[in-house]
Amino acid sequence: MRRITLAPRQRSQRGAIAVEAALVLPVLVIFLLFPSLYWAIYLYKYSAAQKAVHDAALYLSTAPRLDMTTAGPDGNPAALTLAKKIIAMEMAGQTPPEPGIVCSYKQASGFAVPKPCTATNNQDYRQPLASIYVSIDIDYIDPMTGSNSGMRISPYVNLPYVGN
Repeated sequence: MRRITLAPRQRSQRGAIAVEAALVLPVLVIFLLFPSLYWAIYLYKYSAAQKAVHDAALYLSTAPRLDMTTAGPDGNPAALTLAKKIIAMEMAGQTPPEPGIVCSYKQASGFAVPKPCTATNNQDYRQPLASIYVSIDIDYIDPMTGSNSGMRISPYVNLPYVGN
């Protein structure tokens, strides 16, 4: 076996690539990590908001007719008050948004007309409740700076009413 001897010039270059990588790698990681972290937090908050809206709409679409026609302590139907509590509970840790809840009523002509969900609208037997539309609108706060990023989180769900 023959031992290979390195020239003096080559001996001083040993480990240069490791030093170069150690200097460049943190910069590359910063440029890749921060944008992906920004979008990961945005998508996490969006999925939490989407889940809250979906659960509230699912409850409203299967709520008993009595809960949809009986006015609660705030004047809204009791089921709407509970749906707002569902959204506030699932969005814990954030400012709970005011959800937009719209009911579509089937008219005699066969068309569905969207109207606000109120106890008086739900009591009208001539226009049965056809579907529920629930949405929220939240400003996305930049996690790096704590300021408004100008982006919005606006999930919505539209489900047919199947309650009895």
